[in-house]
Amino acid sequence: MTFRARLLQAILAVVGATVAAVLVVAQGQNSASFDAMVEVIFRQQTENFQRDQQAQTEAARFQAGLGDSVRVFAALEEGDPEVYNVASNEVRLGNFDFFRLASTASGLLHPPEDSRAGMQNAAFETQMEKQLNEVAGTLSSETTETQLGFLALNAEGPASPQLFRVLALPIRKFDTTMGLIFLGQEVKLHALAGAGEHALVPFIEASRLVFGEGLPAARPLLLKSLEDPSTKVLTVDGRDYRVQQHLLNPGSPFPPATLVSLFPLTEFQQQQRALMLRVLGIGIVALLAAAALAFAFAGQLSRPIHDLVAATRAVRGGDLAVRLPETAVREFGALNASFNEMTEGLALKERYHSVLSMVTDAQVAEQLMSGKIQLGGEAREVSILFCDIRGYTAMTVGRDPAEVIAILNQHMGALTQVVYRWHGVITQFAGDAVMVVFGAPTARGNDAENAVRCAWEMLAARESLNRDSPLPLGIGIGVASGPVVAGCIGAENRADYTVVGERVNLAARLCSVAGAGEVVVDETTRGAVPPSIQLAALPEPLNLKGFAGGTLAYRVTDITI
Repeated sequence: MTFRARLLQAILAVVGATVAAVLVVAQGQNSASFDAMVEVIFRQQTENFQRDQQAQTEAARFQAGLGDSVRVFAALEEGDPEVYNVASNEVRLGNFDFFRLASTASGLLHPPEDSRAGMQNAAFETQMEKQLNEVAGTLSSETTETQLGFLALNAEGPASPQLFRVLALPIRKFDTTMGLIFLGQEVKLHALAGAGEHALVPFIEASRLVFGEGLPAARPLLLKSLEDPSTKVLTVDGRDYRVQQHLLNPGSPFPPATLVSLFPLTEFQQQQRALMLRVLGIGIVALLAAAALAFAFAGQLSRPIHDLVAATRAVRGGDLAVRLPETAVREFGALNASFNEMTEGLALKERYHSVLSMVTDAQVAEQLMSGKIQLGGEAREVSILFCDIRGYTAMTVGRDPAEVIAILNQHMGALTQVVYRWHGVITQFAGDAVMVVFGAPTARGNDAENAVRCAWEMLAARESLNRDSPLPLGIGIGVASGPVVAGCIGAENRADYTVVGERVNLAARLCSVAGAGEVVVDETTRGAVPPSIQLAALPEPLNLKGFAGGTLAYRVTDITI
Protein backbone atom coordinates (compact mmCIF):
# COMPACT_ATOMS: atom_id res chain seq x y z
CA MET A 1 0.00 0.00 0.00
CA THR A 2 1.33 3.42 -0.94
CA PHE A 3 2.01 6.21 1.52
CA ARG A 4 -0.81 8.27 0.01
CA ALA A 5 -3.27 5.38 0.43
CA ARG A 6 -2.16 4.78 4.02
CA LEU A 7 -2.45 8.46 4.92
CA LEU A 8 -5.88 8.70 3.29
CA GLN A 9 -6.99 5.54 5.07
CA ALA A 10 -5.74 6.80 8.44
CA ILE A 11 -7.42 10.22 8.12
CA LEU A 12 -10.70 8.70 6.97
CA ALA A 13 -10.57 6.21 9.84
CA VAL A 14 -10.00 9.00 12.37
CA VAL A 15 -12.78 11.18 10.95
CA GLY A 16 -15.14 8.20 10.70
CA ALA A 17 -14.41 7.16 14.28
CA THR A 18 -14.91 10.75 15.45
CA VAL A 19 -18.26 11.02 13.65
CA ALA A 20 -19.36 7.68 15.07
CA ALA A 21 -18.31 8.77 18.58
CA VAL A 22 -20.16 12.09 18.21
CA LEU A 23 -23.23 10.23 16.98
CA VAL A 24 -23.14 7.80 19.91
CA VAL A 25 -22.57 10.58 22.45
CA ALA A 26 -25.27 12.82 20.94
CA GLN A 27 -27.81 10.01 20.81
CA GLY A 28 -26.87 8.93 24.31
CA GLN A 29 -27.29 12.43 25.71
CA ASN A 30 -30.51 12.90 23.78
CA SER A 31 -31.85 9.59 25.09
CA ALA A 32 -30.80 10.45 28.64
CA SER A 33 -32.54 13.84 28.43
CA PHE A 34 -35.65 12.24 26.97
CA ASP A 35 -35.67 9.51 29.63
CA ALA A 36 -35.35 12.13 32.35
CA MET A 37 -38.25 14.11 30.89
CA VAL A 38 -40.44 11.01 30.62
CA GLU A 39 -39.61 10.02 34.18
CA VAL A 40 -40.70 13.47 35.34
CA ILE A 41 -43.98 13.15 33.44
CA PHE A 42 -44.57 9.66 34.83
CA ARG A 43 -43.77 10.83 38.35
CA GLN A 44 -46.08 13.83 38.05
CA GLN A 45 -48.88 11.61 36.76
CA THR A 46 -48.43 9.16 39.62
CA GLU A 47 -48.29 11.96 42.20
CA ASN A 48 -51.42 13.56 40.73
CA PHE A 49 -53.23 10.23 40.85
CA GLN A 50 -52.17 9.67 44.44
CA ARG A 51 -53.25 13.17 45.43
CA ASP A 52 -56.63 12.52 43.79
CA GLN A 53 -56.96 9.29 45.77
CA GLN A 54 -56.11 11.11 48.97
CA ALA A 55 -58.64 13.82 48.20
CA GLN A 56 -61.29 11.19 47.50
CA THR A 57 -60.51 9.48 50.78
CA GLU A 58 -60.87 12.72 52.72
CA ALA A 59 -64.08 13.52 50.89
CA ALA A 60 -65.43 10.05 51.66
CA ARG A 61 -64.68 10.43 55.33
CA PHE A 62 -66.51 13.69 55.36
CA GLN A 63 -69.46 12.43 53.38
CA ALA A 64 -69.89 9.14 55.22
CA GLY A 65 -70.58 10.67 58.63
CA LEU A 66 -71.96 7.52 60.33
CA GLY A 67 -69.81 7.61 63.42
CA ASP A 68 -72.61 8.91 65.75
CA SER A 69 -75.63 7.08 64.30
CA VAL A 70 -76.99 4.66 66.95
CA ARG A 71 -79.57 3.32 64.49
CA VAL A 72 -76.83 2.45 62.00
CA PHE A 73 -74.86 0.67 64.72
CA ALA A 74 -77.91 -1.32 65.80
CA ALA A 75 -78.85 -2.29 62.23
CA LEU A 76 -75.31 -3.37 61.45
CA GLU A 77 -75.16 -5.50 64.57
CA GLU A 78 -78.41 -7.20 63.58
CA GLY A 79 -77.44 -7.51 59.90
CA ASP A 80 -80.67 -5.74 58.96
CA PRO A 81 -80.73 -4.57 55.30
CA GLU A 82 -82.89 -1.66 56.48
CA VAL A 83 -79.62 -0.15 57.56
CA TYR A 84 -79.37 1.22 54.00
CA ASN A 85 -82.52 3.27 54.54
CA VAL A 86 -81.13 4.53 57.83
CA ALA A 87 -77.74 5.24 56.27
CA SER A 88 -79.28 7.01 53.27
CA ASN A 89 -80.23 9.82 55.59
CA GLU A 90 -76.64 10.05 56.86
CA VAL A 91 -74.49 9.39 53.80
CA ARG A 92 -73.92 12.15 51.32
CA LEU A 93 -72.78 10.41 48.13
CA GLY A 94 -71.66 13.54 46.34
CA ASN A 95 -69.36 12.41 43.50
CA PHE A 96 -69.69 8.74 44.44
CA ASP A 97 -71.89 6.43 42.39
CA PHE A 98 -72.85 3.93 45.09
CA PHE A 99 -72.26 2.83 48.63
CA ARG A 100 -72.46 -0.57 50.31
CA LEU A 101 -72.39 -1.64 53.96
CA ALA A 102 -70.76 -4.61 55.58
CA SER A 103 -70.98 -5.84 59.16
CA THR A 104 -68.21 -7.54 61.11
CA ALA A 105 -70.77 -10.13 62.15
CA SER A 106 -72.72 -10.88 58.96
CA GLY A 107 -70.53 -9.57 56.18
CA LEU A 108 -71.80 -7.59 53.20
CA LEU A 109 -75.45 -6.54 53.37
CA HIS A 110 -77.43 -6.53 50.13
CA PRO A 111 -79.37 -3.24 49.73
CA PRO A 112 -83.17 -3.27 49.31
CA GLU A 113 -84.55 -2.44 45.87
CA ASP A 114 -85.92 0.90 47.02
CA SER A 115 -82.74 2.08 48.73
CA ARG A 116 -80.64 4.97 47.56
CA ALA A 117 -77.44 2.92 47.66
CA GLY A 118 -76.83 3.30 43.92
CA MET A 119 -78.00 0.09 42.39
CA GLN A 120 -76.26 -1.38 39.34
CA ASN A 121 -77.53 -3.93 36.86
CA ALA A 122 -77.93 -7.47 38.09
CA ALA A 123 -74.71 -8.79 36.52
CA PHE A 124 -72.66 -5.96 37.99
CA GLU A 125 -74.36 -6.42 41.39
CA THR A 126 -73.37 -10.09 41.42
CA GLN A 127 -69.74 -9.38 40.60
CA MET A 128 -69.61 -6.45 42.97
CA GLU A 129 -71.01 -8.40 45.94
CA LYS A 130 -68.59 -11.23 45.27
CA GLN A 131 -65.54 -8.95 45.33
CA LEU A 132 -66.77 -6.83 48.25
CA ASN A 133 -67.58 -9.95 50.26
CA GLU A 134 -63.96 -11.03 49.86
CA VAL A 135 -62.82 -7.69 51.24
CA ALA A 136 -65.42 -7.76 54.02
CA GLY A 137 -64.10 -11.17 55.02
CA THR A 138 -60.88 -9.50 56.10
CA LEU A 139 -62.82 -7.12 58.41
CA SER A 140 -62.20 -7.29 62.14
CA SER A 141 -63.05 -5.17 65.12
CA GLU A 142 -59.47 -3.91 65.00
CA THR A 143 -59.68 -2.49 61.46
CA THR A 144 -59.02 1.26 61.52
CA GLU A 145 -57.42 2.13 58.17
CA THR A 146 -59.26 3.24 55.07
CA GLN A 147 -58.60 0.83 52.23
CA LEU A 148 -58.46 1.63 48.52
CA GLY A 149 -59.33 -0.78 45.77
CA PHE A 150 -60.61 -1.04 42.22
CA LEU A 151 -63.51 -3.18 41.06
CA ALA A 152 -63.44 -4.40 37.48
CA LEU A 153 -67.04 -5.23 36.56
CA ASN A 154 -67.23 -7.11 33.30
CA ALA A 155 -70.87 -8.15 32.84
CA GLU A 156 -72.03 -10.21 29.93
CA GLY A 157 -74.55 -8.49 27.71
CA PRO A 158 -74.80 -5.07 26.17
CA ALA A 159 -73.13 -3.27 29.03
CA SER A 160 -69.42 -2.67 28.61
CA PRO A 161 -66.86 -3.37 31.37
CA GLN A 162 -66.61 -0.66 33.98
CA LEU A 163 -63.96 0.22 36.51
CA PHE A 164 -64.86 1.58 39.91
CA ARG A 165 -62.59 3.02 42.51
CA VAL A 166 -63.80 1.85 45.93
CA LEU A 167 -62.94 3.25 49.35
CA ALA A 168 -63.56 0.99 52.35
CA LEU A 169 -64.04 3.20 55.46
CA PRO A 170 -64.36 1.54 58.88
CA ILE A 171 -67.52 2.38 60.91
CA ARG A 172 -66.36 2.74 64.49
CA LYS A 173 -68.43 2.55 67.72
CA PHE A 174 -66.21 3.96 70.32
CA ASP A 175 -62.99 1.85 69.98
CA THR A 176 -64.58 -1.00 68.07
CA THR A 177 -65.07 -1.35 64.35
CA MET A 178 -68.68 -2.36 63.67
CA GLY A 179 -68.44 -2.60 59.90
CA LEU A 180 -67.40 -1.01 56.66
CA ILE A 181 -68.93 1.42 54.25
CA PHE A 182 -67.82 1.00 50.63
CA LEU A 183 -67.98 4.15 48.52
CA GLY A 184 -67.63 3.52 44.79
CA GLN A 185 -66.96 5.89 41.92
CA GLU A 186 -66.56 5.03 38.25
CA VAL A 187 -63.05 5.78 36.95
CA LYS A 188 -62.62 7.66 33.70
CA LEU A 189 -59.06 7.79 32.40
CA HIS A 190 -57.95 10.53 30.01
CA ALA A 191 -54.65 11.44 28.40
CA LEU A 192 -52.72 13.57 30.86
CA ALA A 193 -50.10 15.17 28.59
CA GLY A 194 -50.06 16.26 24.97
CA ALA A 195 -52.69 15.35 22.46
CA GLY A 196 -53.38 12.78 19.79
CA GLU A 197 -50.70 10.22 19.13
CA HIS A 198 -48.23 12.15 21.33
CA ALA A 199 -50.42 11.96 24.46
CA LEU A 200 -49.43 10.25 27.68
CA VAL A 201 -51.93 7.38 27.82
CA PRO A 202 -52.87 5.99 31.28
CA PHE A 203 -54.41 2.57 31.89
CA ILE A 204 -55.48 0.72 35.04
CA GLU A 205 -55.21 -3.03 35.18
CA ALA A 206 -57.51 -4.79 37.65
CA SER A 207 -58.62 -8.41 37.74
CA ARG A 208 -56.91 -9.13 34.37
CA LEU A 209 -58.86 -6.33 32.69
CA VAL A 210 -57.25 -3.20 31.31
CA PHE A 211 -59.22 0.03 31.40
CA GLY A 212 -58.40 3.23 29.58
CA GLU A 213 -59.21 5.33 26.55
CA GLY A 214 -57.40 4.88 23.24
CA LEU A 215 -55.00 2.26 21.92
CA PRO A 216 -57.28 -0.76 22.27
CA ALA A 217 -54.55 -2.93 20.70
CA ALA A 218 -52.31 -2.14 23.66
CA ARG A 219 -54.49 -3.86 26.27
CA PRO A 220 -53.47 -7.49 25.65
CA LEU A 221 -49.84 -6.37 25.35
CA LEU A 222 -50.09 -4.57 28.67
CA LEU A 223 -51.23 -7.74 30.39
CA LYS A 224 -48.13 -9.50 29.09
CA SER A 225 -45.86 -6.63 30.10
CA LEU A 226 -47.25 -6.74 33.67
CA GLU A 227 -46.02 -10.30 33.94
CA ASP A 228 -42.51 -9.05 33.13
CA PRO A 229 -41.75 -5.89 35.14
CA SER A 230 -38.50 -5.38 33.18
CA THR A 231 -40.48 -4.45 30.05
CA LYS A 232 -39.67 -0.85 29.18
CA VAL A 233 -40.93 -0.51 25.60
CA LEU A 234 -44.10 -1.80 23.94
CA THR A 235 -44.78 -1.80 20.22
CA VAL A 236 -48.42 -1.13 19.41
CA ASP A 237 -49.61 -0.92 15.80
CA GLY A 238 -46.03 -0.41 14.66
CA ARG A 239 -45.35 2.39 17.18
CA ASP A 240 -43.12 2.19 20.22
CA TYR A 241 -44.22 3.35 23.68
CA ARG A 242 -42.36 3.73 26.94
CA VAL A 243 -44.05 1.81 29.76
CA GLN A 244 -44.24 2.57 33.46
CA GLN A 245 -46.06 0.58 36.13
CA HIS A 246 -47.22 1.75 39.55
CA LEU A 247 -49.13 -0.39 42.07
CA LEU A 248 -52.03 1.70 43.37
CA ASN A 249 -53.09 -0.24 46.46
CA PRO A 250 -50.15 -2.02 48.07
CA GLY A 251 -51.20 -4.01 51.16
CA SER A 252 -54.89 -3.60 50.42
CA PRO A 253 -57.35 -6.52 50.76
CA PHE A 254 -58.70 -5.51 47.37
CA PRO A 255 -57.25 -7.24 44.32
CA PRO A 256 -54.05 -5.48 43.21
CA ALA A 257 -54.57 -2.69 40.69
CA THR A 258 -51.79 -1.20 38.63
CA LEU A 259 -51.56 2.18 36.96
CA VAL A 260 -49.82 1.67 33.62
CA SER A 261 -48.70 4.69 31.60
CA LEU A 262 -47.65 4.67 27.97
CA PHE A 263 -45.60 7.49 26.56
CA PRO A 264 -45.31 7.52 22.74
CA LEU A 265 -41.74 7.37 21.37
CA THR A 266 -42.66 8.29 17.79
CA GLU A 267 -41.64 11.93 18.03
CA PHE A 268 -38.48 11.10 19.95
CA GLN A 269 -37.51 8.43 17.42
CA GLN A 270 -38.10 10.88 14.61
CA GLN A 271 -35.86 13.37 16.39
CA GLN A 272 -33.23 10.66 16.87
CA ARG A 273 -33.35 9.77 13.19
CA ALA A 274 -33.18 13.43 12.23
CA LEU A 275 -30.20 13.87 14.58
CA MET A 276 -28.52 10.80 13.13
CA LEU A 277 -29.08 12.05 9.59
CA ARG A 278 -27.70 15.49 10.47
CA VAL A 279 -24.64 14.00 12.13
CA LEU A 280 -24.15 11.57 9.25
CA GLY A 281 -24.54 14.42 6.77
CA ILE A 282 -21.96 16.47 8.63
CA GLY A 283 -19.78 13.35 8.86
CA ILE A 284 -19.99 12.71 5.12
CA VAL A 285 -19.08 16.32 4.39
CA ALA A 286 -16.21 16.02 6.89
CA LEU A 287 -15.10 12.76 5.31
CA LEU A 288 -15.13 14.27 1.83
CA ALA A 289 -13.27 17.34 3.03
CA ALA A 290 -10.77 15.18 4.92
CA ALA A 291 -10.33 12.95 1.87
CA ALA A 292 -9.66 15.97 -0.33
CA LEU A 293 -7.21 17.46 2.18
CA ALA A 294 -5.57 14.07 2.73
CA PHE A 295 -5.21 13.58 -1.01
CA ALA A 296 -3.67 17.04 -1.39
CA PHE A 297 -1.35 16.69 1.60
CA ALA A 298 -0.45 13.14 0.61
CA GLY A 299 0.51 14.39 -2.82
CA GLN A 300 2.55 17.17 -1.24
CA LEU A 301 4.30 14.57 0.92
CA SER A 302 4.57 11.72 -1.57
CA ARG A 303 6.00 13.74 -4.47
CA PRO A 304 9.17 14.72 -2.59
CA ILE A 305 9.46 11.14 -1.33
CA HIS A 306 9.13 9.78 -4.88
CA ASP A 307 11.73 12.30 -6.04
CA LEU A 308 14.02 11.23 -3.22
CA VAL A 309 13.57 7.52 -4.07
CA ALA A 310 14.29 8.22 -7.74
CA ALA A 311 17.36 10.25 -6.80
CA THR A 312 18.71 7.51 -4.50
CA ARG A 313 18.24 4.96 -7.28
CA ALA A 314 20.17 7.24 -9.61
CA VAL A 315 22.97 7.52 -7.05
CA ARG A 316 22.99 3.76 -6.65
CA GLY A 317 23.32 3.52 -10.43
CA GLY A 318 26.40 5.75 -10.31
CA ASP A 319 24.88 9.14 -11.18
CA LEU A 320 26.37 11.41 -8.54
CA ALA A 321 25.35 14.56 -10.42
CA VAL A 322 21.66 14.17 -9.49
CA ARG A 323 20.25 16.98 -7.33
CA LEU A 324 16.91 17.51 -5.61
CA PRO A 325 15.10 20.84 -6.07
CA GLU A 326 14.27 23.24 -3.28
CA THR A 327 10.78 22.94 -1.77
CA ALA A 328 8.50 25.21 0.23
CA VAL A 329 8.02 22.57 2.93
CA ARG A 330 10.69 23.27 5.53
CA GLU A 331 11.28 19.65 6.53
CA PHE A 332 11.60 18.44 2.94
CA GLY A 333 13.74 21.45 2.11
CA ALA A 334 16.18 20.41 4.85
CA LEU A 335 16.05 16.79 3.66
CA ASN A 336 16.71 17.76 0.03
CA ALA A 337 19.56 20.03 1.08
CA SER A 338 21.10 17.20 3.13
CA PHE A 339 20.73 14.81 0.19
CA ASN A 340 22.38 17.29 -2.17
CA GLU A 341 25.25 17.80 0.28
CA MET A 342 25.62 14.04 0.54
CA THR A 343 25.77 13.52 -3.25
CA GLU A 344 28.24 16.40 -3.60
CA GLY A 345 30.40 14.75 -0.94
CA LEU A 346 30.10 11.38 -2.67
CA ALA A 347 30.98 12.94 -6.02
CA LEU A 348 34.01 14.65 -4.49
CA LYS A 349 35.03 11.42 -2.81
CA GLU A 350 34.61 9.56 -6.08
CA ARG A 351 36.81 12.13 -7.85
CA TYR A 352 39.41 11.78 -5.11
CA HIS A 353 39.19 8.01 -5.43
CA SER A 354 39.55 8.18 -9.19
CA VAL A 355 42.56 10.48 -8.94
CA LEU A 356 44.03 8.35 -6.18
CA SER A 357 43.53 5.20 -8.22
CA MET A 358 45.34 6.87 -11.08
CA VAL A 359 48.37 7.87 -9.04
CA THR A 360 48.62 4.76 -6.89
CA ASP A 361 47.69 1.11 -6.91
CA ALA A 362 43.99 0.20 -6.52
CA GLN A 363 44.62 -1.93 -3.42
CA VAL A 364 46.57 0.86 -1.78
CA ALA A 365 43.92 3.38 -2.78
CA GLU A 366 41.15 1.30 -1.15
CA GLN A 367 43.09 0.90 2.08
CA LEU A 368 44.06 4.56 2.13
CA MET A 369 40.39 5.54 1.65
CA SER A 370 39.35 3.23 4.50
CA GLY A 371 42.06 4.60 6.79
CA LYS A 372 43.86 1.26 7.20
CA ILE A 373 47.18 2.68 6.02
CA GLN A 374 48.61 5.43 8.19
CA LEU A 375 51.63 7.64 7.76
CA GLY A 376 54.68 5.56 8.73
CA GLY A 377 55.79 2.02 7.97
CA GLU A 378 55.84 -1.56 9.13
CA ALA A 379 58.23 -4.47 8.60
CA ARG A 380 56.94 -6.92 5.98
CA GLU A 381 58.22 -9.95 4.04
CA VAL A 382 57.65 -9.12 0.39
CA SER A 383 58.83 -9.72 -3.15
CA ILE A 384 59.82 -6.72 -5.28
CA LEU A 385 59.73 -6.65 -9.06
CA PHE A 386 61.47 -4.10 -11.23
CA CYS A 387 60.79 -3.95 -14.98
CA ASP A 388 62.78 -1.74 -17.34
CA ILE A 389 62.82 -1.16 -21.12
CA ARG A 390 66.10 -2.01 -22.79
CA GLY A 391 67.41 0.70 -25.10
CA TYR A 392 64.88 3.25 -23.95
CA THR A 393 67.24 6.24 -24.26
CA ALA A 394 68.22 5.38 -27.81
CA MET A 395 64.62 4.80 -28.70
CA THR A 396 63.54 8.28 -27.66
CA VAL A 397 66.24 10.14 -29.52
CA GLY A 398 64.73 12.02 -32.43
CA ARG A 399 61.17 10.88 -31.78
CA ASP A 400 58.12 13.00 -31.13
CA PRO A 401 57.53 13.11 -27.33
CA ALA A 402 53.80 12.55 -27.88
CA GLU A 403 54.57 9.35 -29.78
CA VAL A 404 56.92 8.22 -27.06
CA ILE A 405 54.30 8.86 -24.39
CA ALA A 406 51.67 6.98 -26.40
CA ILE A 407 53.99 3.97 -26.74
CA LEU A 408 54.82 4.09 -23.02
CA ASN A 409 51.15 4.34 -22.02
CA GLN A 410 50.29 1.33 -24.16
CA HIS A 411 53.24 -0.53 -22.68
CA MET A 412 52.45 0.39 -19.08
CA GLY A 413 48.72 -0.31 -19.54
CA ALA A 414 49.36 -3.87 -20.69
CA LEU A 415 51.85 -4.54 -17.88
CA THR A 416 49.51 -3.05 -15.29
CA GLN A 417 46.74 -5.50 -16.23
CA VAL A 418 49.18 -8.37 -15.75
CA VAL A 419 50.25 -7.01 -12.36
CA TYR A 420 46.65 -6.79 -11.17
CA ARG A 421 45.94 -10.37 -12.22
CA TRP A 422 48.77 -11.58 -9.97
CA HIS A 423 47.80 -9.36 -7.00
CA GLY A 424 50.76 -7.05 -7.29
CA VAL A 425 50.86 -3.46 -6.09
CA ILE A 426 52.44 -0.88 -8.40
CA THR A 427 54.23 1.58 -6.16
CA GLN A 428 56.08 3.61 -8.79
CA PHE A 429 56.29 4.48 -12.46
CA ALA A 430 59.72 6.01 -13.15
CA GLY A 431 60.10 6.86 -16.84
CA ASP A 432 60.30 3.51 -18.60
CA ALA A 433 60.60 1.52 -15.35
CA VAL A 434 57.88 0.15 -13.08
CA MET A 435 58.23 -1.05 -9.50
CA VAL A 436 55.81 -3.70 -8.17
CA VAL A 437 55.43 -5.12 -4.65
CA PHE A 438 53.91 -8.49 -3.76
CA GLY A 439 52.91 -9.10 -0.09
CA ALA A 440 52.14 -5.52 0.94
CA PRO A 441 49.85 -4.06 2.02
CA THR A 442 48.18 -7.52 1.88
CA ALA A 443 50.13 -10.78 2.10
CA ARG A 444 48.82 -13.85 0.26
CA GLY A 445 51.30 -16.51 1.37
CA ASN A 446 52.69 -17.21 -2.13
CA ASP A 447 53.87 -13.72 -2.94
CA ALA A 448 57.27 -14.82 -4.36
CA GLU A 449 55.55 -17.25 -6.76
CA ASN A 450 53.07 -14.55 -7.80
CA ALA A 451 55.93 -12.12 -8.47
CA VAL A 452 57.83 -14.59 -10.73
CA ARG A 453 54.71 -15.68 -12.63
CA CYS A 454 53.77 -12.02 -13.07
CA ALA A 455 57.24 -11.28 -14.50
CA TRP A 456 57.01 -14.22 -16.91
CA GLU A 457 53.56 -13.10 -18.12
CA MET A 458 54.81 -9.50 -18.49
CA LEU A 459 57.41 -10.81 -20.98
CA ALA A 460 54.63 -12.59 -22.90
CA ALA A 461 52.49 -9.45 -22.89
CA ARG A 462 55.38 -7.40 -24.27
CA GLU A 463 56.05 -9.95 -27.02
CA SER A 464 52.36 -9.80 -27.96
CA LEU A 465 52.54 -6.00 -28.21
CA ASN A 466 55.72 -6.19 -30.31
CA ARG A 467 53.88 -8.12 -33.04
CA ASP A 468 51.71 -5.08 -33.85
CA SER A 469 53.86 -2.23 -32.54
CA PRO A 470 55.76 0.09 -34.94
CA LEU A 471 58.52 0.13 -32.32
CA PRO A 472 59.26 -3.28 -30.77
CA LEU A 473 60.57 -3.07 -27.22
CA GLY A 474 62.57 -5.38 -25.07
CA ILE A 475 62.22 -5.52 -21.28
CA GLY A 476 64.28 -6.95 -18.48
CA ILE A 477 62.89 -7.87 -15.06
CA GLY A 478 64.51 -8.38 -11.69
CA VAL A 479 62.82 -9.96 -8.65
CA ALA A 480 64.12 -10.01 -5.07
CA SER A 481 62.42 -11.17 -1.86
CA GLY A 482 63.01 -10.44 1.81
CA PRO A 483 62.27 -8.02 4.64
CA VAL A 484 61.40 -4.40 3.91
CA VAL A 485 59.64 -1.48 5.55
CA ALA A 486 56.30 -0.84 3.84
CA GLY A 487 54.09 2.19 4.35
CA CYS A 488 53.28 5.79 3.47
CA ILE A 489 56.39 7.90 3.22
CA GLY A 490 56.18 11.66 2.98
CA ALA A 491 54.18 14.33 4.89
CA GLU A 492 50.66 14.50 6.31
CA ASN A 493 49.32 16.24 3.21
CA ARG A 494 51.46 14.43 0.63
CA ALA A 495 52.69 10.83 0.92
CA ASP A 496 53.40 7.82 -1.30
CA TYR A 497 52.95 4.19 -0.46
CA THR A 498 56.20 2.31 -1.10
CA VAL A 499 58.70 -0.12 0.35
CA VAL A 500 62.28 0.59 1.31
CA GLY A 501 65.17 -1.64 2.24
CA GLU A 502 68.10 -3.63 0.89
CA ARG A 503 65.78 -6.04 -1.02
CA VAL A 504 64.42 -3.10 -3.02
CA ASN A 505 67.91 -2.12 -4.14
CA LEU A 506 68.73 -5.74 -4.94
CA ALA A 507 65.65 -6.06 -7.17
CA ALA A 508 66.66 -2.88 -8.99
CA ARG A 509 70.22 -4.22 -9.50
CA LEU A 510 68.97 -7.57 -10.78
CA CYS A 511 66.70 -5.74 -13.24
CA SER A 512 69.69 -3.83 -14.54
CA VAL A 513 71.64 -7.01 -15.30
CA ALA A 514 68.69 -8.83 -16.90
CA GLY A 515 68.80 -8.86 -20.66
CA ALA A 516 65.87 -8.16 -22.94
CA GLY A 517 63.31 -10.91 -22.42
CA GLU A 518 64.95 -12.17 -19.22
CA VAL A 519 63.74 -12.52 -15.61
CA VAL A 520 66.51 -12.65 -12.99
CA VAL A 521 65.71 -13.52 -9.34
CA ASP A 522 67.75 -13.67 -6.12
CA GLU A 523 68.56 -16.63 -3.90
CA THR A 524 65.65 -15.91 -1.47
CA THR A 525 63.13 -15.88 -4.27
CA ARG A 526 64.52 -19.13 -5.72
CA GLY A 527 63.95 -20.83 -2.36
CA ALA A 528 60.35 -19.56 -2.10
CA VAL A 529 59.00 -20.68 -5.51
CA PRO A 530 57.64 -24.16 -6.33
CA PRO A 531 59.33 -26.65 -8.71
CA SER A 532 56.92 -25.67 -11.50
CA ILE A 533 59.05 -22.57 -11.93
CA GLN A 534 62.32 -23.67 -13.57
CA LEU A 535 65.41 -21.63 -12.82
CA ALA A 536 69.00 -21.68 -14.02
CA ALA A 537 71.86 -20.20 -12.00
CA LEU A 538 73.89 -17.50 -13.64
CA PRO A 539 77.44 -18.66 -14.48
CA GLU A 540 79.10 -16.48 -11.92
CA PRO A 541 78.02 -14.57 -8.80
CA LEU A 542 77.17 -10.97 -9.58
CA ASN A 543 79.20 -8.05 -8.37
CA LEU A 544 76.45 -5.56 -7.68
CA LYS A 545 76.93 -1.98 -6.51
CA GLY A 546 76.15 -1.67 -2.82
CA PHE A 547 76.44 -5.39 -2.14
CA ALA A 548 79.71 -6.85 -0.82
CA GLY A 549 80.99 -10.07 -2.31
CA GLY A 550 79.29 -11.95 -5.09
CA THR A 551 75.49 -12.21 -5.29
CA LEU A 552 73.96 -15.44 -6.46
CA ALA A 553 71.28 -14.92 -9.07
CA TYR A 554 69.06 -17.15 -11.22
CA ARG A 555 67.43 -16.80 -14.61
CA VAL A 556 63.84 -18.07 -15.10
CA THR A 557 63.93 -20.56 -17.95
CA ASP A 558 60.37 -21.89 -17.99
CA ILE A 559 57.16 -21.95 -16.01
CA THR A 560 54.53 -24.66 -16.14
CA ILE A 561 50.98 -24.22 -15.03
